[in-house]
Amino acid sequence: MHPDPVTALLVGRSTLDIVYACAGFPDADGKVDAEVAYKAGGGPALNAAVAFAGLGGQAKLLSVVGEGPFADWVRGDIGRYGVQLIDAAAGETDVLPVSSVILSGAHRAIVNQPLPSRVGGAPGDLVGRLFEACPAIVLSDGHLPELALPVLQRAREMGVTTVLDGGSWKEWTPELLPFVDVAVVSARFRPPGMDDVLTWLAGRIARVAVTRGAGPIRWRDDGASGAIDPPQVEAVDTLGAGDIFHGAFCHALANGGDFPASLRFAAGVASGACAVWGPRAWIGEAPRAAT
Repeated sequence: MHPDPVTALLVGRSTLDIVYACAGFPDADGKVDAEVAYKAGGGPALNAAVAFAGLGGQAKLLSVVGEGPFADWVRGDIGRYGVQLIDAAAGETDVLPVSSVILSGAHRAIVNQPLPSRVGGAPGDLVGRLFEACPAIVLSDGHLPELALPVLQRAREMGVTTVLDGGSWKEWTPELLPFVDVAVVSARFRPPGMDDVLTWLAGRIARVAVTRGAGPIRWRDDGASGAIDPPQVEAVDTLGAGDIFHGAFCHALANGGDFPASLRFAAGVASGACAVWGPRAWIGEAPRAAT
């Protein structure tokens, strides 16, 4: 058994999200007033790390944040929840991307800062230090492959469960898949020419699931299969819900939950997060174990 709290290592993208909730989207050359506005640390791995920590786990985040006022704000945001940042861009300035988000009802529009598709790799000694205190679970959000690949490889060598958060297919995704034990992907995750993503993934990875927002989660686990209906809530803010889902899923799985139970737990946490504004307000209200 793992000591309590369990530790997760989460690898991938961090951003600063500046969010506006509006009655409608602005027309060209138009303006709208926001009904709600907030800023928060964003990115799949970062939000998953905060969710994992918010549920009582110990989260380590390997990402690219760097220095500067935006980076300082994000570092303070995740620090409040006890997330330990391992910054692959330490000492560099103005490398943290800023995302501008407009929410309107069930829809959203996001403007991302352009980024190079690849960053510098993780030195071998850094990877070694990350595994000195062996985590119970490792998650890659599919971004930053030069960081993710050596971490997934080391996790596989050490027998640590690895999870892929597949938000979308990327040109380097095939490099990561051989080192993934569990893949939980969105409906947007589509390998070229493939329609039945669940079957395609199940031929390569033992435990796979496809999420569809508020729709059923289809899963397969070594021959067993099923579907899980997420709890239905009146959603006011879905930004980051998938990231929160993955952090909660990793927490449940690392604490001994079976695959469908961990998916069900994560769906409950993510649904609850959608019922409040911002990606942090749900923390402290969620259950602490898979059911």
